[in-house]
Amino acid sequence: MAAQTEDAAIGGVKLYSAWFCPFAQRAWMVLEEKRAPYELVEIDPYDKTAEFLAVNPRGLVPAIKCANGDCVYESTVCVEFAEDAWRGEGRPALLPASAHGRAVARIWVDFVGRRVVPCFYRILQSQDAADQAKHCAEMLGHVKDISAAMAPDTDFFMGDSLGVVDIALAPFAWRFGVLEHYRQFKLPDTKEYVRFRTWWDAVQRAPSFKATTCDYNKLIAIYERYSNNTAQSGVAQAIRAGSALP
Repeated sequence: MAAQTEDAAIGGVKLYSAWFCPFAQRAWMVLEEKRAPYELVEIDPYDKTAEFLAVNPRGLVPAIKCANGDCVYESTVCVEFAEDAWRGEGRPALLPASAHGRAVARIWVDFVGRRVVPCFYRILQSQDAADQAKHCAEMLGHVKDISAAMAPDTDFFMGDSLGVVDIALAPFAWRFGVLEHYRQFKLPDTKEYVRFRTWWDAVQRAPSFKATTCDYNKLIAIYERYSNNTAQSGVAQAIRAGSALP
């Protein structure tokens, strides 16, 4: 009954998103996974209207607005919010049941945020070939670490169903193709990456992933400004300044 009460209190939500944003894709994926009632509100995050700033004062996507006016933002917070808000009634659990398992999941979500995400943008925004090669090597190391931590003989990071680590990583794994297009980044065909490839195959089959992807050619085009280091997003500016991501 607690889950039903929670559902009723939240009601339908609005997801404020931008089609090209990997962080917004995380929140979109989790709402699809949880079969939550939602309305997708596509916005231009560079046009920070008063209406949107009332939802997220930081002016970033994703943001979720509940029917009662409560708002949630930051992609990983949105993921855990959905996990807490829509439980039971046949809805999948995205965090393990045990306290240790949940801690492990959060460790690897943090790893994606602290290692994979900044490295992705450094590869793209670096204009020096030597720097690009260095960051590509760093990314390969991160993928090796992730692969070694994945549960063996399963589809996803921690088991046979999609979870929070998969949702954190999937939008950036998809954008490895952007890195290949602009920086010739590729995973070698060696045994260290076999587990990652089987994971990626499973992610691409997941309905929530397929429902939240955009036209690939449009995605390539939108990242051109990152590849020549003229993007003006908060993330791009933080990478240029060498500071923490917003």
